[in-house]
Amino acid sequence: MSQSDSVDSQHFEVAVIGAGIAGSMSAILCSRVGLRTILLERHRFPRDKVCGCCINGRAMQILTRAGLESGLRQLQPTTTSSLAIQYRGRRLNVAMPAGFAVSRRSMDQWLVEEATQSGCKFLDEVTASVQPLSSEPDEREIQLRFTHPRDFRPDQGQHRSGIDDSSAGIAPGVIQPSSTSSTNASLFAKVVLVCDGLGHPSLHLLPSFSADPQAGSRIGLGATFPRTAADDWIQPGEVLMAVASTGYAGVVEIENNQWNLAAAVDPTSLNRSNTPLDVLENIFRLAGVPIPQELANATIKGTIPLTRSARQIADHRLLLLGDSTGYVEPFTGEGMAWALTAAAAVIPTVVSAVRDGWSDEIANQWQTKFKDIVGSQKKICRFLSVSLRHPWLLPPILTACQFFPSLTQQLVSRINRVPEALDFI
Repeated sequence: MSQSDSVDSQHFEVAVIGAGIAGSMSAILCSRVGLRTILLERHRFPRDKVCGCCINGRAMQILTRAGLESGLRQLQPTTTSSLAIQYRGRRLNVAMPAGFAVSRRSMDQWLVEEATQSGCKFLDEVTASVQPLSSEPDEREIQLRFTHPRDFRPDQGQHRSGIDDSSAGIAPGVIQPSSTSSTNASLFAKVVLVCDGLGHPSLHLLPSFSADPQAGSRIGLGATFPRTAADDWIQPGEVLMAVASTGYAGVVEIENNQWNLAAAVDPTSLNRSNTPLDVLENIFRLAGVPIPQELANATIKGTIPLTRSARQIADHRLLLLGDSTGYVEPFTGEGMAWALTAAAAVIPTVVSAVRDGWSDEIANQWQTKFKDIVGSQKKICRFLSVSLRHPWLLPPILTACQFFPSLTQQLVSRINRVPEALDFI
C-alpha cells in the first residue's frame, strides 16, 4: 500500500468520534459483533475529564451484561450506597442501589483498552470533522487533523514508534504518531457515531445539528484532589451534594484515596468571583458543610455551558449519542448511565445499517428509540435540576422526601432501572 493510498483510502464500517463513555462502549460492542470499527479522540489518552465519577445501578447492570464488571473492579473503585443533599444546614439522606465511583481518567482509558482488545482501531490526538453530503453516498467522509504527523495505516497496525505492540506495552489497534507523513487525512465509514460531547465539535460543518446552550445554562467545574483525615465528615460510601443559590457541588471518594468534585455553577457568580475556588468554597459555606481540606490546592477545570439540546440526532449514515445529543444537569451518575444505555441501544441499528444498507427510516428509528430509552430519564433530571436552580423549592421537596420515603425510593429505582426496551447485543 502506498503512502497516498494509506492516507486517502481508509474505509471502515463504523467510525466512532469521541472516546468517552458512549463512544468507547459503542466501539466495544460494534467490534464484538464483527464490524470494522475505528475510534477517534481529539485528546491524548489517558486524560482527565470534568465530570462526576458515579456509576449508578443502571450503569452497573449494563456493564455486567456486557461482561465488563470484573474489569471495572480491577480499577479499584470505591463503593457508593447513599446520597446526602445538604442545603442551608438541612440534610436529606437517600439510600441508593450499590454503585461505584472511579475517575474518568481510569475508566475511559480502561474502556478504550477493552475496545482495542475487541478489535477496534484507536486513534487519539486527532480532530475529526464530518463532511457535508454532496449526494447520498454509501459512506460518510471524515476529515482528520492530527496533532502530530501520522503515517496513517490502520490496516497495518502502524504505531507511534513503529515497533511491535507487545514490546512497547501498547494495546493492539492503537495507532500512534510517526515522524513522517501528513498532519491531515480522510477516512470513510458506512456509519458514523458522534459521541464527542457538549456541542459536538465534529459537526461544525453541519449547522442543522447545532446544540446552542440554553439561556442561563450553568458552567461545569471539576477537580480531583487528595482525601485527608480532616475530611472524615463525609461518610464512607456517601455522595455529598452541597446546594446553594449559586450552584451545587458533588463530592465522592474515588480510587487512591482521592476526592472527585463535580459542580454546576451560575456563570454570573463565576464572573463576579476572583476565582472558581471562591465560587466552590462559597457553595460549601452556604450549604452548611466544611470545605474539603485540599480543595484550595486542587487544579480546577471548567466546561462550556452545560444545558443544551441538539436540533437533530440523526442524518444520512450519521447517529448521535451520549452528551452530543444534549445535556441536562445530572444528579448522581445519570450522565454515564445514559451514555451506556444509548451505546447498547444503538448497536442493532448500526448492524442493520451496515449489513442491510442505509435507509432514511433508520434515522427516524434511532430518534424514536433514543427518546424512548433516554428521554424519559432526562425528564426526571430536568425536574431535579430546576429544584437546584431554585433552592427555595428544596425545603418543601426535602420535607416531602422525609415524610414519604417510599416515593423517594420509587424515584431512585426508576432512575437506576434498565429500560425494558433496551435491545442488548
